[in-house]
Amino acid sequence: MLRGAGIVALIVLTACGETSTKPPASPSPVVAQGTWTQSLDFAGEIAGHMSAIVPDIGDQKSQCTGGRTHNGETWADYFYGTVDSGGQAWGVVFAINNFRGPGTYQNSAVTIEVHSIDATKVWQSRGNDTVTFTLDRSQQSGTIDAMLTNADTGKDGLHLTGHWNCKQ
Repeated sequence: MLRGAGIVALIVLTACGETSTKPPASPSPVVAQGTWTQSLDFAGEIAGHMSAIVPDIGDQKSQCTGGRTHNGETWADYFYGTVDSGGQAWGVVFAINNFRGPGTYQNSAVTIEVHSIDATKVWQSRGNDTVTFTLDRSQQSGTIDAMLTNADTGKDGLHLTGHWNCKQ
């Protein structure tokens, strides 16, 4: 009789989804690190060449809105890379607040920023800075020619030129 009760209990537990074995937790999906190539030249208070981005670490993540941006929205590209072999990573930000499609954006139509990881050194495009930024049809690459103002001194401090890319 006890044996019959045990079998009935086992059937009831199995029918209700109760098991003593728990399935292993599935691993978090692994997101492939971007391999965005850059060809950016820095002149002035930072001098050298950036050719690639660095791996994402914590809040330091490279991101690009790419072809998902619609007219009137904000298109943006944030990435981190080293200039030559100096080892120090620099953040670069390109933002178009009123996106109008691929093409050329100049001066205040686009915001450009270069900053140290801890944001103690910052250069930004301001109203009187000369900026020419192009965005190709894919919205994932283009060119930049921008004079940036040092946020501490208010003077021209960095000239950024070259080809950028946020294609995975």
